[in-house]
Amino acid sequence: MNIWIDINHIPQWNFYKPLVETVTRKGHRVWLTVLDRGKLAKIVRRETEQLTHVQVDIVGRHRMTKWSAIVEANLIRDWQLWHWARGKKIDIGFSNGMQLAMVCGLKGIPNYSFDDDPQTRDRKWKEKWNTECNFCVYEDETIGAPSHVLRCTKEWAYLNPRTFVPKVEVLERYGVKPKEYMFLREVTVGTINYAGQASGAILGIKEQIPAGMKVLFSLEEKKRRDEYPADWILLQEPIEDIHSLIYYAAGLVSSGDSMAREAALLGVPSYYLGIRYSMPANAAASKVASLQNQKTMAFEEWIAQIADVRTTATERSAEQDALRAKIDEAFIDINAYMLKLVEGVKELKSEGMKE
Repeated sequence: MNIWIDINHIPQWNFYKPLVETVTRKGHRVWLTVLDRGKLAKIVRRETEQLTHVQVDIVGRHRMTKWSAIVEANLIRDWQLWHWARGKKIDIGFSNGMQLAMVCGLKGIPNYSFDDDPQTRDRKWKEKWNTECNFCVYEDETIGAPSHVLRCTKEWAYLNPRTFVPKVEVLERYGVKPKEYMFLREVTVGTINYAGQASGAILGIKEQIPAGMKVLFSLEEKKRRDEYPADWILLQEPIEDIHSLIYYAAGLVSSGDSMAREAALLGVPSYYLGIRYSMPANAAASKVASLQNQKTMAFEEWIAQIADVRTTATERSAEQDALRAKIDEAFIDINAYMLKLVEGVKELKSEGMKE
C-alpha cells in the first residue's frame, strides 16, 4: 500500500507520526509532503530517518507572514501538490487540510481528513473531496453529515498512555525538577489561525509568574527574545522530547491553543491566552481535562493555584495520573481508527485484484 500524508504544521506531524510508525512496520510505503515552515521539515526528516519505507518531500513554503500563508502556502502549493502527485500510485491519503483532499478527490483516490476546527474556511472543500471528513472534537451537535465527529482530540493520537511515555531524564539538561517549573509558549500571530489576535500575550502576564520559579520558554519569534525576562530558559528547536518537558511542568501558559491543549491532555494545569474560545477542540480539552482561558477563569486565580506551595510535587503527579486515566476512558483510540481505514482500503484493493 502506498500512503500519502500531507503535513503543514508541527502538531499535524505529531498527530500522524504514530500512524506512520505503525504502517511502515507493517510494510506499507509512506510519502510525506511537508510544507517548508519554520523547523517543520528538519523535525520530520530527523524523526523519520530511522524508519524504512518513508519518503519525505518538501512541497511549498510558508514564511510566517499573512501574505505567504495565503499565496505561497495555499494558492501556489495547490498546483505544486498536483504536479507532485503525478505518476505516483497512491492508494490512500490522509491530511488535516483541503489540498491533499482536492488532489486525491480529483484523481479518485480514497482520502481522509482529521481536523479539529469545523470553523475553518476549507471545510466545504474537504466535505466535497474527502472520502470521509472527520473532526476530532469529542462532541459537537452542530457538526452533521457529510462530516463526522470523533470522540477525541487530535492530540490524543500521540499523547495517549499507550503511545507517550514521559522521560524525566530530559529535565537534566535544563536544571529543573518535576512540578517545580513553568512552561511558557509564545506563538507568532502572522498566520491565518491567529489573524485577529494581538501579539505578545505572554508579555502581558510575565510579572505574574511566581518569583523564584524556573521557566522554560518556547518562543517562535526568536528576534523578540530581549523583550522577555533574561532568566527564562529559552528553548531551541528542534527540542528533544518537548512533551516530557511539558508533562513534568507545574503548569503551562500559551498564547497558542495547540500546545495549551497538549498540556491539558497530559494532565498538566494549562492556561490559554489566545482568542479562539469557540473552537470545539478547545472546548473538549476544557471539558475532559484541565484547560482554562480568560473566560473560564481569571489568570490571577489560576496562577495562584500553581504557586500554592501546600500542594506537593507528589500530590500534583497523583492528580495528573488520575486525570490521564479519566481522559483515556472518555476518548476513542484514534490511531486504531486510522489503521482500520488503511486496512479497509487494502482489503478492497485485494478483493478487486481477485476479481
